[in-house]
Amino acid sequence: MNKYISFNQFTFQYDAQAEPTLKDISFDIAKGEKVLILGPSGSGKSTLAQCLNGIIPNIHKGQAKGQVLIDDQDVFTQSIYDKSQLVSTVLQDPDGQFIGLTVAEDLAFALENDCVNQSEMKDRVSLWAERLDLGSLLNYRPQDLSGGQKQRVSLAGVLIDESPILLFDEPLASLDPKSGQETINLIDNIHKEVGATTIIIEHRL
Repeated sequence: MNKYISFNQFTFQYDAQAEPTLKDISFDIAKGEKVLILGPSGSGKSTLAQCLNGIIPNIHKGQAKGQVLIDDQDVFTQSIYDKSQLVSTVLQDPDGQFIGLTVAEDLAFALENDCVNQSEMKDRVSLWAERLDLGSLLNYRPQDLSGGQKQRVSLAGVLIDESPILLFDEPLASLDPKSGQETINLIDNIHKEVGATTIIIEHRL
Protein backbone atom coordinates (compact mmCIF):
# COMPACT_ATOMS: atom_id res chain seq x y z
CA MET A 1 0.00 0.00 0.00
CA ASN A 2 1.14 3.52 -0.85
CA LYS A 3 0.53 5.05 2.60
CA TYR A 4 -0.76 8.61 2.50
CA ILE A 5 -2.55 8.97 5.83
CA SER A 6 -1.34 7.01 8.86
CA PHE A 7 -2.53 6.77 12.46
CA ASN A 8 0.25 5.07 14.43
CA GLN A 9 -0.72 3.86 17.93
CA PHE A 10 -2.55 7.14 18.35
CA THR A 11 -4.33 8.13 21.56
CA PHE A 12 -6.12 11.40 22.25
CA GLN A 13 -7.72 12.65 25.46
CA TYR A 14 -9.49 16.01 25.73
CA ASP A 15 -8.30 18.17 28.61
CA ALA A 16 -11.80 18.19 30.13
CA GLN A 17 -12.23 14.40 30.05
CA ALA A 18 -10.99 11.66 32.37
CA GLU A 19 -10.58 8.98 29.67
CA PRO A 20 -9.20 9.02 26.11
CA THR A 21 -11.70 9.41 23.28
CA LEU A 22 -9.32 7.62 20.90
CA LYS A 23 -7.11 4.88 22.31
CA ASP A 24 -4.22 3.18 20.51
CA ILE A 25 -5.63 3.67 17.00
CA SER A 26 -3.56 2.36 14.07
CA PHE A 27 -4.53 2.29 10.39
CA ASP A 28 -3.35 3.51 6.98
CA ILE A 29 -5.15 5.06 4.03
CA ALA A 30 -3.63 5.01 0.54
CA LYS A 31 -3.52 8.07 -1.70
CA GLY A 32 -6.69 8.27 -3.77
CA GLU A 33 -8.50 5.70 -1.66
CA LYS A 34 -12.13 6.10 -0.56
CA VAL A 35 -12.75 4.99 3.03
CA LEU A 36 -15.87 4.76 5.21
CA ILE A 37 -15.44 5.12 8.99
CA LEU A 38 -18.64 3.84 10.57
CA GLY A 39 -19.65 3.84 14.22
CA PRO A 40 -22.24 4.98 16.76
CA SER A 41 -22.45 8.49 18.16
CA GLY A 42 -19.79 9.11 20.80
CA SER A 43 -17.35 6.55 19.40
CA GLY A 44 -14.72 9.15 18.49
CA LYS A 45 -15.34 9.48 14.75
CA SER A 46 -15.51 13.28 14.76
CA THR A 47 -12.48 13.47 17.05
CA LEU A 48 -10.54 11.44 14.51
CA ALA A 49 -11.68 13.79 11.73
CA GLN A 50 -10.67 16.86 13.73
CA CYS A 51 -7.18 15.44 14.19
CA LEU A 52 -6.88 15.39 10.40
CA ASN A 53 -8.29 18.83 9.57
CA GLY A 54 -6.53 20.76 12.34
CA ILE A 55 -9.41 21.49 14.73
CA ILE A 56 -7.39 19.29 17.11
CA PRO A 57 -4.98 20.50 18.49
CA ASN A 58 -5.29 24.07 17.13
CA ILE A 59 -8.75 24.76 18.60
CA HIS A 60 -9.70 21.81 20.82
CA LYS A 61 -6.88 21.00 23.21
CA GLY A 62 -5.87 17.71 24.78
CA GLN A 63 -3.14 15.15 25.31
CA ALA A 64 -1.93 13.09 22.35
CA LYS A 65 0.32 10.06 22.08
CA GLY A 66 1.51 8.35 18.92
CA GLN A 67 1.42 9.92 15.47
CA VAL A 68 -0.95 11.13 12.78
CA LEU A 69 0.87 11.51 9.46
CA ILE A 70 -0.21 12.94 6.11
CA ASP A 71 2.32 12.31 3.36
CA ASP A 72 4.91 11.44 6.06
CA GLN A 73 4.41 14.79 7.83
CA ASP A 74 3.24 14.90 11.46
CA VAL A 75 -0.02 16.85 11.33
CA PHE A 76 0.32 18.01 14.94
CA THR A 77 3.37 20.08 13.96
CA GLN A 78 1.52 21.89 11.14
CA SER A 79 -0.53 25.08 11.36
CA ILE A 80 -4.27 24.96 10.80
CA TYR A 81 -3.69 26.97 7.59
CA ASP A 82 -1.25 24.36 6.26
CA LYS A 83 -3.76 21.61 7.00
CA SER A 84 -6.54 23.58 5.31
CA GLN A 85 -4.52 23.28 2.09
CA LEU A 86 -4.46 19.49 2.49
CA VAL A 87 -7.88 18.65 3.93
CA SER A 88 -11.26 20.05 2.90
CA THR A 89 -14.16 19.20 5.21
CA VAL A 90 -17.89 18.95 4.48
CA LEU A 91 -19.82 19.28 7.74
CA GLN A 92 -22.96 17.34 8.71
CA ASP A 93 -24.96 20.60 8.89
CA PRO A 94 -24.53 22.47 5.59
CA ASP A 95 -26.12 25.63 7.02
CA GLY A 96 -23.23 25.90 9.46
CA GLN A 97 -20.76 25.92 6.59
CA PHE A 98 -22.22 28.68 4.41
CA ILE A 99 -20.35 31.99 4.31
CA GLY A 100 -21.59 33.85 1.23
CA LEU A 101 -24.92 35.59 0.75
CA THR A 102 -25.40 33.71 -2.53
CA VAL A 103 -24.31 30.32 -3.85
CA ALA A 104 -21.78 32.05 -6.13
CA GLU A 105 -20.26 33.99 -3.23
CA ASP A 106 -20.09 30.85 -1.13
CA LEU A 107 -18.25 28.92 -3.83
CA ALA A 108 -15.81 31.80 -4.31
CA PHE A 109 -15.00 32.19 -0.61
CA ALA A 110 -12.09 29.72 -0.45
CA LEU A 111 -10.59 31.17 -3.63
CA GLU A 112 -10.75 34.68 -2.19
CA ASN A 113 -8.83 33.46 0.86
CA ASP A 114 -6.19 32.04 -1.48
CA CYS A 115 -5.98 35.38 -3.37
CA VAL A 116 -6.99 33.79 -6.68
CA ASN A 117 -7.40 36.41 -9.41
CA GLN A 118 -10.93 37.38 -10.48
CA SER A 119 -10.77 35.81 -13.93
CA GLU A 120 -9.66 32.40 -12.66
CA MET A 121 -12.12 32.64 -9.78
CA LYS A 122 -15.08 33.13 -12.14
CA ASP A 123 -13.94 30.23 -14.32
CA ARG A 124 -13.60 27.85 -11.37
CA VAL A 125 -16.93 28.89 -9.85
CA SER A 126 -18.63 28.28 -13.20
CA LEU A 127 -16.86 24.94 -13.64
CA TRP A 128 -17.83 23.49 -10.27
CA ALA A 129 -21.32 24.95 -10.39
CA GLU A 130 -21.94 23.13 -13.68
CA ARG A 131 -20.33 19.88 -12.49
CA LEU A 132 -22.60 19.81 -9.44
CA ASP A 133 -25.73 21.02 -11.24
CA LEU A 134 -25.76 24.39 -9.49
CA GLY A 135 -25.55 26.65 -12.53
CA SER A 136 -29.14 27.87 -12.23
CA LEU A 137 -28.81 28.47 -8.47
CA LEU A 138 -25.78 30.77 -8.31
CA ASN A 139 -27.82 33.84 -7.33
CA TYR A 140 -29.90 32.02 -4.70
CA ARG A 141 -29.32 32.21 -0.96
CA PRO A 142 -27.86 28.84 0.14
CA GLN A 143 -30.26 28.80 3.10
CA ASP A 144 -33.27 28.81 0.74
CA LEU A 145 -32.27 25.59 -1.04
CA SER A 146 -33.41 22.01 -0.43
CA GLY A 147 -31.33 19.65 1.72
CA GLY A 148 -29.81 17.93 -1.29
CA GLN A 149 -29.01 21.24 -3.00
CA LYS A 150 -27.38 22.56 0.18
CA GLN A 151 -25.20 19.46 0.32
CA ARG A 152 -24.09 20.05 -3.28
CA VAL A 153 -23.22 23.68 -2.49
CA SER A 154 -21.16 22.54 0.51
CA LEU A 155 -19.40 19.97 -1.65
CA ALA A 156 -18.69 22.47 -4.43
CA GLY A 157 -17.33 24.91 -1.86
CA VAL A 158 -14.62 22.44 -0.84
CA LEU A 159 -13.97 20.87 -4.24
CA ILE A 160 -13.25 24.27 -5.75
CA ASP A 161 -10.13 24.50 -3.56
CA GLU A 162 -8.82 21.24 -5.11
CA SER A 163 -7.44 19.87 -1.84
CA PRO A 164 -5.96 16.36 -2.05
CA ILE A 165 -8.09 15.05 0.86
CA LEU A 166 -11.88 15.29 1.14
CA LEU A 167 -13.37 14.67 4.57
CA PHE A 168 -17.13 14.17 4.98
CA ASP A 169 -18.35 14.36 8.59
CA GLU A 170 -21.75 12.60 8.61
CA PRO A 171 -22.92 14.00 5.25
CA LEU A 172 -26.23 12.09 5.43
CA ALA A 173 -27.26 13.31 8.89
CA SER A 174 -29.78 15.95 7.77
CA LEU A 175 -30.99 14.26 4.57
CA ASP A 176 -34.02 12.11 3.75
CA PRO A 177 -33.31 8.66 2.21
CA LYS A 178 -33.70 9.89 -1.39
CA SER A 179 -31.39 12.89 -0.90
CA GLY A 180 -29.00 10.67 1.05
CA GLN A 181 -28.71 8.21 -1.84
CA GLU A 182 -28.17 11.09 -4.27
CA THR A 183 -25.38 12.41 -2.04
CA ILE A 184 -23.71 8.97 -1.88
CA ASN A 185 -23.85 8.74 -5.68
CA LEU A 186 -22.46 12.26 -5.98
CA ILE A 187 -19.54 11.48 -3.65
CA ASP A 188 -18.81 8.31 -5.65
CA ASN A 189 -18.82 10.21 -8.94
CA ILE A 190 -16.62 13.01 -7.62
CA HIS A 191 -14.15 10.49 -6.23
CA LYS A 192 -13.91 8.80 -9.62
CA GLU A 193 -13.47 12.12 -11.44
CA VAL A 194 -11.13 13.94 -9.06
CA GLY A 195 -9.25 11.05 -7.46
CA ALA A 196 -8.89 12.81 -4.11
CA THR A 197 -8.36 10.71 -1.01
CA THR A 198 -11.90 10.55 0.37
CA ILE A 199 -12.91 9.83 3.97
CA ILE A 200 -16.58 9.48 4.87
CA ILE A 201 -17.57 9.42 8.54
CA GLU A 202 -21.08 8.15 9.31
CA HIS A 203 -23.12 6.61 12.13
CA ARG A 204 -25.47 4.86 9.69
CA LEU A 205 -25.49 3.53 6.15
